[in-house]
Amino acid sequence: MATASAGASAPYHEDATMRHLVRVAGWTVVLIASAVGVLLMFDAPVQQLRVALNLVAAGVGGVALWLAHRGRWQAAAHVLVWGVWLSASLVAARSGGVHGPNLLNYPVLIVLSGWLLGARATIGLVGITALLFGTFIWADVMDLFTPAPSPNRVAGAVYLTGILVLTAAATLLSRRNYMSRVQEAQQAAAELAASEASLRKLLRAVEQSPESIVITDLHEGIEYVNDAFVRRTGYERAEVVGGASATYSSNGLAPAQREGVRSTLARGETWAGEQINYRKDGQALIESVVVAPIRQPDGRVSHFVELKQDITERKRAAEEIHRLAHFDSLTGLPNRVTLVERLTALQARPGRVSSAQHALLLLDLDRFTTFNDARGSEMGDRLLCAVALRLTEILPPQGLLVRVAGDEFAVVLQALGIDVAQAGAQALAFADRLQAALRRPLALDAETEEAQIGASVGITLYPQSGRDGAHEALRRAGTALHRAKQAGGGRAAFFEQGMGEAAEQRFRVERELRHAVGAGELRVYLQSQVDVQGQLTGAEALVRWQHPRDGLVAPGMFIPVAEESDLIVLLGDWVLAQACGLLAQPAFSAQRLRLSVNLSARQFRQARFVPQLRALLAASGADPRLLTLEVTEGLVIDDFDDAVAKMHELAALGVDMSLDDFGTGYSSLAYLKRLPIQELKIDRSFVHEAPTNADDGVLVEGILAVARHFGLRVVAEGVESRAQADFLRRHAPDIIYQGYLFGRPEPADEWLARWVPAAPGRGA
Repeated sequence: MATASAGASAPYHEDATMRHLVRVAGWTVVLIASAVGVLLMFDAPVQQLRVALNLVAAGVGGVALWLAHRGRWQAAAHVLVWGVWLSASLVAARSGGVHGPNLLNYPVLIVLSGWLLGARATIGLVGITALLFGTFIWADVMDLFTPAPSPNRVAGAVYLTGILVLTAAATLLSRRNYMSRVQEAQQAAAELAASEASLRKLLRAVEQSPESIVITDLHEGIEYVNDAFVRRTGYERAEVVGGASATYSSNGLAPAQREGVRSTLARGETWAGEQINYRKDGQALIESVVVAPIRQPDGRVSHFVELKQDITERKRAAEEIHRLAHFDSLTGLPNRVTLVERLTALQARPGRVSSAQHALLLLDLDRFTTFNDARGSEMGDRLLCAVALRLTEILPPQGLLVRVAGDEFAVVLQALGIDVAQAGAQALAFADRLQAALRRPLALDAETEEAQIGASVGITLYPQSGRDGAHEALRRAGTALHRAKQAGGGRAAFFEQGMGEAAEQRFRVERELRHAVGAGELRVYLQSQVDVQGQLTGAEALVRWQHPRDGLVAPGMFIPVAEESDLIVLLGDWVLAQACGLLAQPAFSAQRLRLSVNLSARQFRQARFVPQLRALLAASGADPRLLTLEVTEGLVIDDFDDAVAKMHELAALGVDMSLDDFGTGYSSLAYLKRLPIQELKIDRSFVHEAPTNADDGVLVEGILAVARHFGLRVVAEGVESRAQADFLRRHAPDIIYQGYLFGRPEPADEWLARWVPAAPGRGA
């Protein structure tokens, strides 16, 4: 039996036999030693040392019982064995050594030591007892012991009785412990046999499972795979075991998905989901996977198990069912079901108007029935496929092209903006592109067979209210399509008559403006900028459109249309080129007159903007120090870092930057101090009522104070009265005026002829 020091299998406080033995031995020692000590007191003469030694032995038993009561069973056992051994040895030395009456203590103590202290302590006890007996024998031979006193028979009887009781108790407790251990061993053997049977059953179930099972260690190293995994993946078991799960089992997981699995398992939770992994031959496997921690009885996670079900065929079947339900079998386009689903998804919430306008276009091929009858259904099918391919080529990224039925197609255009007129114009423009695309010859086979066909288009915007649904939109678009066909075919018609007219006008303006850029119909107008003495300091370049039919078109008619398309970039590039040409003229450079040009957000955000301007300045010979570019607060805030970077590039060229319409946007000093600008431009809305409206006056004063603090020059636009000019001069003696009071915008050549020659000595 092992001791605690030698690695006992059960500590003293867990072994009932040991506890009982400590208690019995302790009480036996206390009672026997106390009784013998008391009986020895009646001897004549009284042997005081023997009495004291017996009482000491009784005390040793008492200390052992006290330690046992405190739960210190190991200390109690050591005190009991070694304390009694020492007391017995002293009594034996006093009572004649090997001839003494108490030698029976030693075999009993050795038995107790074997039970209580284990093998190492018992061997030590046997050794020291043998040494003691050898000493006693030597002393007896040398006649060193004094004759033993006559024994006290009653005390001897008590002593022998106690020894017998202790021996019997130890024997009975040992037998009970032995029988208990035999029963435990038999029960454990039965449970082990049952457990082995269950394990064999479980192993057979795991091995024969139709689903793949993989067991890994905590570092994702594979320790076991079943036969299903081997069959399904094509890997040999010896090839996989010892390898990484990421290489063989979960080799299709993306890094982000793998980290998600690891995070879930690190929390002790089970992960479940779908994975696309790969066989040894590279073929994809779609699997439903559950990864769970394997816990030991103490709750510690020691392994992970992967349960993998092959759902590849199920997925393919589901995809085929979905395809048949949502796609046209002839053209491969989405069908009416998909169209209704998309329109439903774009539907506004009940009681609310959608924040973005979408458009639904229904398209019907003109004279398709005639073509089908004349050429046959096979050629008719080829024509439908060719139409589908042609329309797909011009479909915008978020658009949806659908074959509704027969020769009828539908297009959904998403997110056309919140402005209804703008959305209508975009829908009409796409309808025009659609019809133009179909007018080009359509290839019907690999030979030379071609066909041309027209199409009628019905258009409606969607949704028009919180209750506007997909079927209502289809009904409106169908009505518009019917109207287009009644008009002779090859046309596009809006369901909303007024909407169609507005969209048509906007579309016409955009088309004619695009032509105007290259046809020389644009003009540069200049509006003067003067100081408080009326001296000319520069001008702002403005664009005007000289239409060949309508004359001079107001900026409000074409600038908003340009801003909604890429035309604003073309216009901006044209104005910049004209401005650089003006700055290169001696009239501007000699007078050191500045020229301001307003930039649109779309133009400024072009990646090529700065290199293009650098090239313009170099090609024209214009002095960049005379050029001021105006940008709005909203343009800067939308992408602050990019705007600041471009401004620094422009500043390196010598170009000044002006913050236009200051005060109408964010007006944050936090970003203003970071902008490399040289000028603020006060919006006309503040200037108009600054002399008479206290609020506007305070705002203007604040803007001027900010400009002084940052060392910026200030241009006030919209100055139309002397009162406005005087108010501004009182608060900023170095302010620059721009407005009708000092001159309306006029053609550049007229402005140069009127202002530049007389500029050095001429006032406003």
